[in-house]
Amino acid sequence: MSSGVEQVLISPRYLAGPGDPTWVTAPLHEAAGWSHGHDPLLPQVVLSSPDQKTLLRLEPTPDAPWWRLSHSGGSDGPSWYASFGARTPVELIAAVTDTLTDPGFNARAASDPNEPLLWAGWGRAKEGGLASPDGIVRVDRFNYSGSAHWSIEAALSQDPEHQIWQARFGGNAPVRLVAAFTRALSDPEPLRRSPEQRPALGRSRIAFRWQEWPADQVGYALRERVDFLASRRAGTPPPSPPTRPQAPRRRTR
Repeated sequence: MSSGVEQVLISPRYLAGPGDPTWVTAPLHEAAGWSHGHDPLLPQVVLSSPDQKTLLRLEPTPDAPWWRLSHSGGSDGPSWYASFGARTPVELIAAVTDTLTDPGFNARAASDPNEPLLWAGWGRAKEGGLASPDGIVRVDRFNYSGSAHWSIEAALSQDPEHQIWQARFGGNAPVRLVAAFTRALSDPEPLRRSPEQRPALGRSRIAFRWQEWPADQVGYALRERVDFLASRRAGTPPPSPPTRPQAPRRRTR
């Protein structure tokens, strides 16, 4: 029997902190066939789609979004971008990249990004857009002089210094990607983090639940995710979707 590893379940999930970037990058490379360059002297990750039209850049830039997804236009449609701040939970970003790399992506009908938020009880903000029930997250679609974009911002107040993270989707970004993000954003399931990954910001607004999980199940979670997405790409009957391991012991703090 494997030893236990302490984990913490955090809700609301948009305050869970960034998590492990490999939750996004490993499946893109190993399951979706995205290539990468490697320069050990540069603190960045750059992944390119198999057709070289889409690029994911992860770069620790203090005054700019750490994550940027960009697509060069052509016969298949216009150019577009999406960007995510450093503290954006990786599970929300992964919802976007998983949707983008779905073999049936182009065949799926577009969906309204506001719909999952409304189903989750989000309300209209005074200044427009939609706001989470606790008022921490705002989702807006702006259109200035024909230049449109989606803005999703998590902030503890209107003071810019209290912003936690911001995500943006350019006006030409497929709405399926924006909808994938808002579905993940409004999902009531907590996110799992190791104790050292607990967020420093907004702790008074966060519910923590501590659990001890089997070490082998914690360690295998990413591998299980990669295998599931690889089977989806190959068109073979996929294994069961990654599940949350059952915790043998629970305690709260």
